[in-house]
Amino acid sequence: MLNQDGDLNIQSFRNQIPKPMNITDDTISLDNDMLFGWTPKLDQSKLLTLNFNTQLNDQIILEASQNKKLIYVGFRPQDNNQMHKQYSSLSSYPFKRATTIPNKPQFPFLGMNPTYFNRIKFNSIFESGNLDIVIQVSEFEYDLYMRVDGNTQGHTSWYNFELSGLNQGEKIQLNICNFTKSHRLYERGMKPYIWRSTTQEWLQGGDNIQYKQFQNNNCLSFCIECNKENELLKIAYCVPYTFSQLLEYCDNLEKRCNYVKRKIFCESLGGVQLPMLIFNKGKSTSKKCLILQARIHPGESNGSWVMQGVLDFLSSQSALKLFEKCVIKVVPMMNPDGVILGNYRTGLAGKDLNRKFKQTDGIRFPTVQAMKRLVYDQYKKYGSNLIAFIDLHGHSIKKNVFLYGPEYTLQNYNYYKCRILPKLLSQRTEMFRFYSSIFRISSNKRSTARGVFAQLYDIVNCFTIETSNGNYYNQTQTFDFTSKHWLDMGRIIGETLIDMINIQNEMDQIYNTKSDELSRSYRSTKNQYYLKKKSIIDPCQISFQNTKFSKLLEELKNDADKMIQSCSEGNSDSLDDDENEEEVIEHQSQEIMKPKSKSKSNTSKYFITLSPGQKSKLDQKCSSKPFSQQTKMHSVESHQNKTQQLCQSPTPQINLKKLVSRSQSKKKIEINKYITNYVNQQFDYIDLLENPSNLNQSIQQKIYDLIPRPSTSQLEGLDEETFIPIKGLNSYNQSESKRHSRLHSYLTVNKQKKHRNTTKSPPKYTQEQCSIQFYNHEFKTSGEPLTGTNQEI
Repeated sequence: MLNQDGDLNIQSFRNQIPKPMNITDDTISLDNDMLFGWTPKLDQSKLLTLNFNTQLNDQIILEASQNKKLIYVGFRPQDNNQMHKQYSSLSSYPFKRATTIPNKPQFPFLGMNPTYFNRIKFNSIFESGNLDIVIQVSEFEYDLYMRVDGNTQGHTSWYNFELSGLNQGEKIQLNICNFTKSHRLYERGMKPYIWRSTTQEWLQGGDNIQYKQFQNNNCLSFCIECNKENELLKIAYCVPYTFSQLLEYCDNLEKRCNYVKRKIFCESLGGVQLPMLIFNKGKSTSKKCLILQARIHPGESNGSWVMQGVLDFLSSQSALKLFEKCVIKVVPMMNPDGVILGNYRTGLAGKDLNRKFKQTDGIRFPTVQAMKRLVYDQYKKYGSNLIAFIDLHGHSIKKNVFLYGPEYTLQNYNYYKCRILPKLLSQRTEMFRFYSSIFRISSNKRSTARGVFAQLYDIVNCFTIETSNGNYYNQTQTFDFTSKHWLDMGRIIGETLIDMINIQNEMDQIYNTKSDELSRSYRSTKNQYYLKKKSIIDPCQISFQNTKFSKLLEELKNDADKMIQSCSEGNSDSLDDDENEEEVIEHQSQEIMKPKSKSKSNTSKYFITLSPGQKSKLDQKCSSKPFSQQTKMHSVESHQNKTQQLCQSPTPQINLKKLVSRSQSKKKIEINKYITNYVNQQFDYIDLLENPSNLNQSIQQKIYDLIPRPSTSQLEGLDEETFIPIKGLNSYNQSESKRHSRLHSYLTVNKQKKHRNTTKSPPKYTQEQCSIQFYNHEFKTSGEPLTGTNQEI
């Protein structure tokens, strides 16, 4: 816009520009804003206000309101500040207050429907409560919908609410309609936990228990009878254990125990301070260290009851002798935000915290990063004396108490060490079932706490102890779990830790002494038979012969056939999205670490790239002692560089004309030498050997399909089997490898004579045509896929 003088009318132009809008308010939706890698600049002294997505059941509310059947809507906090303000006023736990933001009134109402009178009252507006909607079907039948975990679309297994207003003798049917898991222990005898004001004890109860499909979800239906007029009933998935209850217990623990020190572990995403308890007596530089944590999954409240049992023992006089040898650091509740909100699986960010130990996001997962720092600091301080990391959980599918542990081969000394604790527990109580335990870290558990710490720090006693939510059984009958059982289980775990440490210390002394003696005898002797015998005899059998541990080790060895032969821990309660996200992150990290070739033609000639968890299995099979993480990485990098150099060198060709004129023995030598060179160049280092026999058999078959070799008319068949060792594998792997298949002549003598005069030498193939490419464990040549499955590798 110009004025009469032709100049720009600045003031008029500015008046037409609208006022700038705020890009964001004080709240941040982390998942949306950080989706493409953007990270907000935050003032760490101020609390981040996190909004919740609570709209999953809005359509159900709308339809039920129109039909006048909606009688209850639970508390649906808009953000973490509103959540803590509501629950802290009832429980009086401290929290860090965020910026005050006006909250909108809850639509359509909060609590019981004010426009509809109902004698039967529901309530879940308290800490760890999560009843979202109640719809009346008939006078004594109601459909219930639980509030799902904040910022997720699922994880509906936890429920915790109150029921009142029934008359004596009346029965009511409740249908919890939005379960996500297809199987639960309700199909095997478990019942809801019910607290009655008349008995004031949590016990499993209810009649006509049914767990069935309902629309797109699963439904739990059960009936409850009122035993007394106006009886108050509390109904929950498991016996609740709140954050306020933990703080009260920690206060009493400090008063009665003189050798415990309470510290602030960290601050949660929602502004709650996590307590950490340190048990120690005296000062010694040679002490061992144990780290315990629990309740990283909010709905597994039985894990908190077991943890309280462990703390009861640690604060007793019986544990004094333990602290003379060990320092024990305990974080009893890793996810207080989720516990307060009433989540089942996740934290406030809507993610499973036990799948985030490979990440470094300190904004969304501060408790995870704090635990990683704690374990790292203790490892730097104590080194190999960091002997145990134990994570307490609850399980929704299996019965009894059991554990998940690391995997070692039968010839490895650590195979026996990591099984001492579960074996002792099974001998002390029928609640613990040794044969339900699994010693393996499956692919979808590598990002868990025990998966990461076992890999980084080689902690032999790196366990997840799972406690069933429902029942345990022995040879004759099945029993319902109660909070008393879980407390007893925790005390037994504490007592067994003392025996485990004592036994492992004595075993280490014996093993190290015998190993040194055997090493000296091997070096001094010149008896080849004795040296050969060294690779056959199990060193553990030699070390513990005629000791008090020989029977225990023999029993553990025989138990290997009775253990559950499962390749994964299975039955996980996490969302598929959580699992897929971790797989993508792990795949991206592997792509970044993969070496880059300068030549495009050689990019397909890499070694077999396999997962870190499987890589550790090769280390365990190749050595009786586990390698350190630094040694593993150095070995991998050196072999990567060596393999790249070999891939750039030309493949040796076989001279068929000279070969035909040689004797039978020389023919075999030349062929074997050619195959050995070819194998050494293409497969100089194998990162992982899940099954040596299957892998070598598959490799051998592909080699014979690819390499240029003389026809049967030029060479007579070889009747003797020839064993070709693959460079990079030790004697243990070689003994399990398959021998090369034999070349047989299927032509008659007359045909061989005829072809000797007429057959020309076969064309020579280039390295480009003979290269073996590995993509996702499949073999390819010249663009055509070869047959091969993942099971072969």
